[in-house]
Amino acid sequence: MNTGEFIKYISTPLTKEEMVLLYKANNVNYNKCSLFFDYIISLNCKVYDTFLGEDVINSQKDIESHFLWCFKDVIKDFKEEGIVFNNNEELSDYFYNFYIEVFYNSHNKKESLDKLNKLAQFSFDYHRIKTRSDMDVLIELYRLFEKSLNFKLKK
Repeated sequence: MNTGEFIKYISTPLTKEEMVLLYKANNVNYNKCSLFFDYIISLNCKVYDTFLGEDVINSQKDIESHFLWCFKDVIKDFKEEGIVFNNNEELSDYFYNFYIEVFYNSHNKKESLDKLNKLAQFSFDYHRIKTRSDMDVLIELYRLFEKSLNFKLKK
């Protein structure tokens, strides 16, 4: 892909018709988008609200422990509501790497929270007009979430 094609890929909005076709072709469901949006926002809040500061959480081990505790706690919160996520190693790895870049390596955590929330908004806001790049991120994350989502109801 040359520079012009790349700029078009990340900046040209899809038409509503193109978005509908991509949603249908990839079995993207509005209700699941809303669920995954809520999951990301919950994880963002948990990571931000429980971060004790760089003077306390400063080693790679501390960061990983903090993130995994937050990730598992959000899964537990959803399970209490009857929504069960299993087999989530790929999902955890995706978000861990994302949080390292956007949150843990940043000195302005409040600004980082705004950036983290944009992932949910840009990807899982079903009606937001997206670029092809936005849609590719949505589809990749949607598939990771679907692999992890256990469709059996909690008894």
